[in-house]
Amino acid sequence: DTNSSLAQQLSAFKQVLIHDLTAEQFADVYAQTITYGLFTARLHDETLADFSRAESLELIPASNPFLRKLFQYVALELDPRVVWIVDELCTVFRACDVRQILKNFGRASNQRDPFIHFYETFLAAYNPSLRKSRGVWYTPESVVQFIVRAVDDVLTSHFGLKDGLADTSMVMVDVEQTSAKSTPQKTSTPVTRTVKTPMHRVQVLDVATGTGTFLAETVRQIHSRFQNQPALWTMYVEQHLLPRLHGFEILMASYAMCHLKLDVLLSELGYTPSKKDKPPRLGVYLSNALEDYYKDEHTLPLLFATWLAEESSEATRIKRDMPVMVAIGNPPYSGHSSNKGKWIASLIDDYKTEGGTGKLQERMYKWLQDDYVKFIRLGEHYI
Repeated sequence: DTNSSLAQQLSAFKQVLIHDLTAEQFADVYAQTITYGLFTARLHDETLADFSRAESLELIPASNPFLRKLFQYVALELDPRVVWIVDELCTVFRACDVRQILKNFGRASNQRDPFIHFYETFLAAYNPSLRKSRGVWYTPESVVQFIVRAVDDVLTSHFGLKDGLADTSMVMVDVEQTSAKSTPQKTSTPVTRTVKTPMHRVQVLDVATGTGTFLAETVRQIHSRFQNQPALWTMYVEQHLLPRLHGFEILMASYAMCHLKLDVLLSELGYTPSKKDKPPRLGVYLSNALEDYYKDEHTLPLLFATWLAEESSEATRIKRDMPVMVAIGNPPYSGHSSNKGKWIASLIDDYKTEGGTGKLQERMYKWLQDDYVKFIRLGEHYI
């Protein structure tokens, strides 16, 4: 039904996030997001005897404003045709002590990161074709730890930053700011100007963050320098960690799990927000990393589209203004890329023999279409 709220939300997704999304794919994304959103809420539930859609709204962490807004809708205005199945999910969660599941799962699998299995193992059974097309593959923890340590080592040895990933030095960056300017006819016209703005030098971006494995390991690596200093750690997290730790993810379910993982990890490491009612948002954004920044967030009539656009607008701040110094992660390997946008294609042209400005001089153009190559080019572009 083209007049239903679900159809309008599909339209919003296609406009802002995934332009070739089908109705079937959207239904899948929607189902996963609600399920993992409820999972997130239940993990924060102190009263195990009861759990409902309405209660889930209050339990989604404020550090993820997009998911909170989505669950406002799920709790209060959900399409009546799907209410029954969401309420049935709440019944399942009401029978579960999610914390106990997390605790036992981590021990049984001999992994510190059960979130990997809650999403990636699930996806392998639930929808293996989606897992393959979007490159959702488990990266062994030892590999993640090595890459993060190697980045830390390069920052200290090659760039001379003695604190490596924990560096707090600042640089001045040109940032575009748009403001309204009144004309003699008393109408407002947008005026863009460049403003010198202080930012942290060591900005870290996971270009395809998934469930946040690399960002979590980066947090652990930095925290190792703050042993037995809880007050200093909390101050550092808000002033010098969260402002420079970023990730892009296109799948809403893994996006939700990434937020949950970082939220749980920071709590386990002793971080408590200085303003409990208004914690800083975590820098993981629902965005297609291989598309240029979103430029039109003010012309969307649908509220859901506005929420998506606000999320994309936050990602724009990273894509357009942030002086990314470290591009990290394990991007998807897919020889038959689903990401065929003009922006990333124009960047890939630099690698080609004809018309390219780079020195790679690649003649077999088909090898340049792998998503993995596109993400390498993306990291190179930011740096």
